[in-house]
Amino acid sequence: MSRKLMSVFLMICIVSSLLNGCNVSLVPATNAAGEVIAPEADKSVSAGPDTGSLDDTVSKTENRILTNLPTTWDLTDIYKDKAAFDADMKHAEELINEVGQFRGTLGSAEGIKNYLESPINLDIDAILYKAEMYSEFLNAINAADPEAQAIVARFDDLFQKIEIARAFFDTEIMEIPFEERKKIISDEQLAPYAYYLHKYSDENYRILSEEAKTAETSMKAAVNGKKSYEIFDNVELIRPTFKYPDGTKGVLTDAESSRILQNPDYDRQFRIETLSLRNSMRQPYCNTYASFLEGEMKKNIAKARLRGFDTALDYALYDNDIDPAVYRRIIEFAHSLHPFISDYYEARKELLGVDELKEVDLFIPISTYNPGEITYEDAVNLGRSAVSVWGDEYLETFDRIITSPHIDVYPSDTKNPGAFEYLHGNKTTPYVLYNFNGMPSYTSTIVHEMGHAVYSEFSAENQNIYSNFPGIFTQEVASTANEVMFNKTMIGNASSDEEKLYWLEQEINLFINTVITQCKYSEFEDYCYKVLESGGSLNGDVLNKKWLELTKSYYGDNVEVDDDSAIGWARIPHLYNNYYVYQYSTSITYAASICNLVDKNGQDEIYDYIRFLKAGASVSPVDSLRIANVDPLDDKTYEEAGTLIKELIDEYTATVSAE
Repeated sequence: MSRKLMSVFLMICIVSSLLNGCNVSLVPATNAAGEVIAPEADKSVSAGPDTGSLDDTVSKTENRILTNLPTTWDLTDIYKDKAAFDADMKHAEELINEVGQFRGTLGSAEGIKNYLESPINLDIDAILYKAEMYSEFLNAINAADPEAQAIVARFDDLFQKIEIARAFFDTEIMEIPFEERKKIISDEQLAPYAYYLHKYSDENYRILSEEAKTAETSMKAAVNGKKSYEIFDNVELIRPTFKYPDGTKGVLTDAESSRILQNPDYDRQFRIETLSLRNSMRQPYCNTYASFLEGEMKKNIAKARLRGFDTALDYALYDNDIDPAVYRRIIEFAHSLHPFISDYYEARKELLGVDELKEVDLFIPISTYNPGEITYEDAVNLGRSAVSVWGDEYLETFDRIITSPHIDVYPSDTKNPGAFEYLHGNKTTPYVLYNFNGMPSYTSTIVHEMGHAVYSEFSAENQNIYSNFPGIFTQEVASTANEVMFNKTMIGNASSDEEKLYWLEQEINLFINTVITQCKYSEFEDYCYKVLESGGSLNGDVLNKKWLELTKSYYGDNVEVDDDSAIGWARIPHLYNNYYVYQYSTSITYAASICNLVDKNGQDEIYDYIRFLKAGASVSPVDSLRIANVDPLDDKTYEEAGTLIKELIDEYTATVSAE
């Protein structure tokens, strides 16, 4: 099996706003609403989820205040310059010629072990990981930069060559008779790689022939709707100019529109006009966006059918080792919450005193409490204090990452307008991208991405190279657990009913935007795939109609949805990643359960949560969460999350009444 680069660019769910866009060019945030040199840590290897112990001593780091934080990426920690990148590319191409020596040696546990642990393959992977990060980070800073494009193309070419050179791995192992293959895979020699190799022991596992795999790899670059979307939407789409209420002029980037929509200092009419302007800038290109999306989805459908799956959904769930019941269950869960969310919207309408509640009214707090703007360092320290519940070991890792030159903080004209965390390999600490806007709610984004980063670092420190890339299904749990803890902390520390009301709204919106909104995206995505899988095609009018229909259904009768919101789907980069968005909804459901258990049981639950983070990808996603005492297949998990959402809405209503 050729090493699959798990390019999981873990983006945010920016939960403070239903429409705060997140058009990120890496593998997948829209935000939950709308629309992922420090000293190198010791990288130990573990065979599985036996992940060590948690320091139970009194915190030595909790009260530390971080200052002089870096705000710009230093990519020289990956490559000093393009010449160093080119030298690695050349060396990797030389190593490719040596991979063939393993052909015909994979009929035993010893042969497979030798392949996985060979310096040749480990060196190739180390180069791939560095080169992928370097190329994608340059792309994130400016996708239109010619040098960045050349580096991305150079990496893509090398990756295809390596995939082709390693294509014999799958074929050779799968040619072994099933019973003998099961025995080989379960051999003690391969215990450190048990989960990485587990599909070879599955009687239903199907692979491409070596020829088909080679052809598919060669065609990847030819059909790339995602890349076309990124360049068009992030770089070439002209952002309109507009006037602020004070008469000054500005350019309506996604980051600026989000800032305006979240800011209660702007009046309602100005915010309505801002949202309408943001929608109108994409509407003339709706068929272009539809073409990008159709191309990417057709590619995913072809990949599924080549492997014997009826649908792209079937393949995505199998490939990520997710029980189909989980996907069905989270959609059902979202629908079960509609009546309670509708009551919340009705209460907001009455409290705001408006005849019709519009989408822009869902961003602005009803509370008169206004925390004002905040500096980046204050936001980091505020968030850091909230996640200190996870203990010293967690905070020490948090500090090592956030104080490294691996954090890019502020927006620019060419930078991807979202947020993500990414670590590939184990030679550096994670890299994080923000577009910090000065709003206190952005602290939720900071702790979200740092939740990803600490998880990635714990995994890299405690798992071998084949087991240290946890997928998005569990990665989003690690990030949203931080958001839940942040909001719970702010609610608990509120000094007045008005302040409490403000943070209650933030927490309720976190759940609404992550469970409800992301399930809406998933239903839209599923509709698109079903149209294509039945022989149909996508166009702007059809997609606008479906998006508007789903938006009105999810909001219910209490929110007026303007027709120009129909183009909202064009702002969602996650739709270019095969059945990705539903995992945001599952993540906060499981994160809520974990946080509730911590509230009830304290240190034992924190200990198990840290064990979960350190387990990485050494076990299945479901078994990984069970380490943290949460079962995605147990109805109680969803009942607990539903109860929490209802209790938050009840507390919100009671706080309003108390005033």
